[in-house]
Parts: sequence; structure tokens; C-alpha cells
Amino acid sequence: MRVLIVEDDKQLCEVFHDYLVEIGHDPFVAHTAEAARLLVREVRPSVILLDVRLPGMSGLDFLRLPDIRDPDIPVVVMSGNLSNDELNDLLALGAVDYVAKPLVLDHLRDILLCLEPLAEPAAVEVGRRAHERRAAPRARVALPVRVAEYGGNGWDAMTVDLSTSGIKIRTTGAVAPSSVAKMSFALDQSQSAMQVVSVLVRADVDGYAFQFMNLADWQEQRLRAFVESRLEALPAGDLHERVLRSLTHAFSGELELDETLRLALHALTRVTGHEVSILHLLSADRGTLLLRGERGLSARLREASHLLRAGEGIVGGVAVGGQTQRVDDLAALDAVSAAADAIFVDAGLRGFVCVPLQARGRVLGTLSLGRLTRGSFTDAEVALVQIAANQLALAIDNARLHAETRQQLENMRQAQAQAAEGERLSTVSKLTAGIVHEINNPLTVVLSQASMLLHEVEGSPKSHERVRSIIDEGSRAARLLTSLLRLSRPRRAQRRECALDAEVRSVMKLTEPGRDMAGIRTVMDLGDVPQVWGDPDEIRQVLLNLVQNAQQAMAEHPGERVLRLRTRVANDRILVEVLDTGPGIDAEALPRIFDAFFTTKPASEGTGLGLWISYDIAEQHGGRLHAENRPDGGAVFTLELPQRRER
Repeated sequence: MRVLIVEDDKQLCEVFHDYLVEIGHDPFVAHTAEAARLLVREVRPSVILLDVRLPGMSGLDFLRLPDIRDPDIPVVVMSGNLSNDELNDLLALGAVDYVAKPLVLDHLRDILLCLEPLAEPAAVEVGRRAHERRAAPRARVALPVRVAEYGGNGWDAMTVDLSTSGIKIRTTGAVAPSSVAKMSFALDQSQSAMQVVSVLVRADVDGYAFQFMNLADWQEQRLRAFVESRLEALPAGDLHERVLRSLTHAFSGELELDETLRLALHALTRVTGHEVSILHLLSADRGTLLLRGERGLSARLREASHLLRAGEGIVGGVAVGGQTQRVDDLAALDAVSAAADAIFVDAGLRGFVCVPLQARGRVLGTLSLGRLTRGSFTDAEVALVQIAANQLALAIDNARLHAETRQQLENMRQAQAQAAEGERLSTVSKLTAGIVHEINNPLTVVLSQASMLLHEVEGSPKSHERVRSIIDEGSRAARLLTSLLRLSRPRRAQRRECALDAEVRSVMKLTEPGRDMAGIRTVMDLGDVPQVWGDPDEIRQVLLNLVQNAQQAMAEHPGERVLRLRTRVANDRILVEVLDTGPGIDAEALPRIFDAFFTTKPASEGTGLGLWISYDIAEQHGGRLHAENRPDGGAVFTLELPQRRER
């Protein structure tokens, strides 16, 4: 076979290459997914060995490519570290097997041996016979089995059921079966044990299902005779009882919709055999049918039936009309040209039955069973599927109601939290108005006394400058206090052209004593930036808050302390960046740093309102305020503001 190895480890590729040549295969090597994509077109490999962790495009993304998802090319994925979710995604995209690294070469040989009939173009008829074997009846028997894995491990199990195509086994111990194993079991004490190479195809709540590979004719004859002798000839009533019992057990403890669908189809398949099961649910607008559950579908059929239109084809007609449809042979339909039906015919389905899922007077979707062998579904079988559909529809509707109720409870919880937050804000607003009033009175006295003192110190330029500074900063404090009233009485900001570099210098000069005391070095990188359109007092308030926070963060932090302010233009926005060399912002606190009442400071030092108010001011100016940690340590807060208005 032509085997394409997609692996970035070159030494490992050499080992695989030499081994595959030794056992008679024709290997091709690609170290990236991009190179593998080209080789797939050139050499048309029989099998692809795909590493999941690749540089650039991953193995998962490689399988998602439309020109790669070819069910005629088996893909075996390799990885030393693969999660269950990743494995499920890979299998859903068409991968036929998974092998863990470090890889046993003999195990690889056995996998290729099993895949050889599926990989060769001449094996189409072999594949068709394999599908027919899947639909073969199963006998529920308990036989001892010895499982010999390729690689040396061996363990004992008991059969759950047995057919001419495969075996399901269960063990009391905790095992993780290999993908390929040899099963040894005796059908009769008077006969020698059969030894059959088998491939793991499914693991579920009942055990492990293996598909037989390369059965000899005498083995298949013995299996058929044994299975037919053990089949239960149950009347329809007993079958119905088994379905109801299985479905009731499946729904007894699960209300999540996806889990409900999975358990339901599993329970149905246990009773009805290996027929293909397809479950579609109607979309909210009832215009399309979405595939939500399946058993036995090939990758190509799964993709083709993923989305169907309501009203088109057999399935779409049942979803609209609400009436069961039964077809003896899909290939004989006159209207098979309809795309919705042609996909099932192309997949080889013959006998077909589709029933509506109805609950509380509404059609929720459809449940379809298809056979790969010619033969009509009997009235008893149709009644069986209808019973299952009725139970399933109720479970789906209950799951939907459960999800809606849970969402309503969550919405109610959020509404209550918002109401509580609103009450807190209302209380803060009232307190703010009172505090502003109480502080403004003494502040007025201070400003008045300073104004009178200003005339008395005219002869001393230095004293005159200090008193003028008291008046200027006191007046600004009064304006800042007034701005706090926005918590209770929002005011209209006084917008005008504002020079950011001047505001930055003013704030840095005001906060200089605090930096000197804490040993913080100042770096100002003020570019030649245009003016912004805003309220200077509010912008100064934001800058003051950011600078003071940075200084407080560095005050107790060891190491070099540097406060850097930088202005620049980016995408027609003016940016002011405040960078510090402090401890940075905790990862859990970063998403909430601008929330009201959230603070990382001790209760005696912070209220949790400073950054919240600053964020609001930035938004009111048509800008934004954001924070992040610096790669080399510390934090950076960035204030973005629009440029001044065009006249």
C-alpha cells in the first residue's frame, strides 16, 4: 500500500519509512500538513498516518480540509498526548483509528493489515459485504473470551453479544483496549477455540465492540450456525417491552439534551440490531432539520445528512406532515433524484422507515432507521420505532423544558444581582451628594482664605507661587468633587480642545512628591500628538487616578521602580500609556479591574470606584480605557481618546 506518513519528527519518519519498506509497503513522508496536502493530490495514498501535533496547521485542521475528508482514504492518527474531546473530534472527521506514542511497530503492521482491504480500490465489494455483515443479527450470549493485544497485554472478558461480523465484550477490570487484538473463544466445548483478529470500533456503557477482520469461510459458517441457534424468537409485545424498558433506563438519570439523544439511540440499537439510526431535530424557525444523533453512519453520509430542508425528501416530508413513511427499497423510488433522498441511496441504504418525533402536539424532529440489505420493515418493527420515537420525543421535550427553566433561573439570578447592584449604586449616589456638600463647605473656606492671602504675599514671588498653586489645585479639587455628582445627577461635560501633553505634565508635577518619597524614577515620552476633544478636568482626573495607582503599586514592590508615561497616535486615536514596574495585575482580577466596587487594595485604602469612574469618563469621551500586564513585569493602562473635532 501507499502509506503517507505525516510527522514532524524526522528521525521517527526514518524509522517508519524503513519499517514500512521492510514489510512491503510504499511509504511517502511529509513533515507538515501543508506538504501532506500536496502529496495527497500527487500520489493518492492508500492510508495516511497522521501526527496530531504538527507545526503550523495541526492534524485536526488538516482533517477538516474538504479535499482531505475522503472516506476512501483511511486515516490513522498518532499522538503521545490526546484529550478525549480531541479524539472525538478526530473520529467525527473520519479518522478510523488512534494509536498512542510510543508506537509499537508490530501494532502498526497489524493495523495496516486490517486496513488493507479498505484502502485498495478493488475492495469496494469487500466493503459492501462488511456493511451487510453489520446488519447481521446478534445473539445475546455469555461466553468466556481471551483478549490478546498486539504488544503483549492479555486479559479475560465475557461476551455481551455475538454476530458473524463482530463481538461485544465486557470485563470486570479497568482496561484500555488496543485498537487491534486477537479474540479467542469457543462456541462449543466439543470444538477448538476460534481465534479471530478484531478491530475496536466502539466503546460504550455496555462494553467494547470489535469488528472481525479477514474471517475464514469455515469461521463464518460456524459463527452463523451458532448465532442462528441462539437467536431469541420474541413476539412483538416482548420487543416493545424491551424497548420501553431500555429507553426508560436511559432517561432515568439524564436531562442534558445531547446525552439524552446518545443514550436513546444506544438503547434503541441494542434492541433493533445494527440498522443505521438517524435522528434529526427541527430548527427554531422549523425550516431545516439538523442531525443531532446517529449510529452506524459513514463519515460521508454523516456530512451529507447534517442539514436537511423541511418538506424535501422523505425525512423532510415526515417533519412537515407528521406521518410515518416506510420504503421497501429506496433505490426503486421514482423521486430518488431529490437530493434529500439521493444521499441515502448513494450510501447504500435500501429498507427505510422514518417516524416523527411528536410531543405535546408538536413535531420536534424525525427518527429514521435504514437497512443496507433489501427488505421491508414489518408492521411490528414500525410500531416498535414509533413507540421509541414517542418516548424519545417526550425525553427531548423534557430536556428542552429543563434547559429553559434553568436559563430562566439564571436570568432571574442575574436580574436579582443587577437589582442589588443598582440599590448599592443608588445608596452610593445619595451618599456622594451629601459628602460633596459637606466637603465643599470647608474647601470654600480654604479657597477664600488663600485668595485673601494671595494679596498679602505679593512681595514674595516664591510665596505668591505657592499660594497660587493652593488656589489652583483647591479649585480643581472642587471641580472634581462636583464631577462626583454624576453618580447621582449626571451632568453634561464641558468639552473643548485639550492638549494631552499639558495635562500629563500637570498631573506628573502634582504627584512628584509621592514619587520622590517612594524612590520612583520618572520617564516621560511625550510625542507630538494632536489635541483631543474633551473635558480637561475629567481627563486630568483619569490621568491622576492612573498615575496614583501605578505609584501605589510600586511603592512596596522590590526592584527598580520606574513610572513611564507615553503619548502616541494609533489609528486616528490619541493614546496615553501609563507603564509601571510593579507586581502587575493578578490574572483573576484583570477581567474585573474596571468593575464598580472591585479593588485589589485593602479596605482602608480603596473604594473600588476610581477605575470604574475613569472607565466611564473614557467611554463618555468616545474613547476607551484598558489594562494589561507587561511581558517583562508590571502593568500598563492605556487611555484612548478621539482627536479634536474638525471645524
